Amino acid sequence: MNYRAAYVRFVFADNVSGSNKAGSYVKALDYLSQMMNRSALFGSSHFWSIESSERVQQLYDYALENQKEEGSIFLHDDFPPSYGKNRYYSAALRSYGQFLVTHQYEETLWDVYQRSEVSGVDLAQALAEHSISSVVAFEGDDLLSGRSGKDIERVVKNRLGQSFFRRMILSEYDSKCCVTGLDIPEVLRASHIASWASDKDNRLNPANGLCLSATYDAAFDRHLISFDDDYRMMLGPSLRDQYSNEAFKNYFLDFEGSQIAQPRRFWPDRSLLESHRNKLA
Repeated sequence: MNYRAAYVRFVFADNVSGSNKAGSYVKALDYLSQMMNRSALFGSSHFWSIESSERVQQLYDYALENQKEEGSIFLHDDFPPSYGKNRYYSAALRSYGQFLVTHQYEETLWDVYQRSEVSGVDLAQALAEHSISSVVAFEGDDLLSGRSGKDIERVVKNRLGQSFFRRMILSEYDSKCCVTGLDIPEVLRASHIASWASDKDNRLNPANGLCLSATYDAAFDRHLISFDDDYRMMLGPSLRDQYSNEAFKNYFLDFEGSQIAQPRRFWPDRSLLESHRNKLA
């Protein structure tokens, strides 16, 4: 696997527009890879072949202690001194540790999802049983401040679980809105039928999800639309009563009664949909 390419996708996905942080992290790790190829201090491994979060943690600790020290390899003439003095190496290593733990956990879940031939509920349970091999790379995260042990793993698993749920639901619907067929990933949402907070057992149940573009996700989340037992879109009374302009017709009225696109394997759970549409506003 090309870990560098995968990390680039990971780090740029959350990069703030106009920020050079993601690019600086990638460059810092490229410089570190060159250092590892020439220095016995780091062993002979090529950085981008590292698959152990524990090894990343060792490099992080070493960088944290030495990256600002005069005479260290981090401040060698071949590399920009600002990367060491501004602690880019340690920051990039922590980011890479997050990526590695995230990637390996998600790939484990993905393998379970692809290989399992069980109900959505049973699949959700099987996915939830998997633990994270290491959360050491998440130290320093604001969400984990003051936490330790199992509590850290719980917080991290919740965050990664929501990310994986999105990946799973988009796969179920071929990365298209199940109402309109819109296929722009940036505006697609993995909508929970029963919310993440209210239904722990169905958090990772693919039958508890719909792939909806942002407008329909917002309407579904606020119970302005729902779906019947035949998976046809229904409009809530307040939506119909309050809106009558052309945009309402194009976005909602024209799709009323239309059936959602067929998922790959898991149709939405009818009992969960019934509970949702009972709250139509």
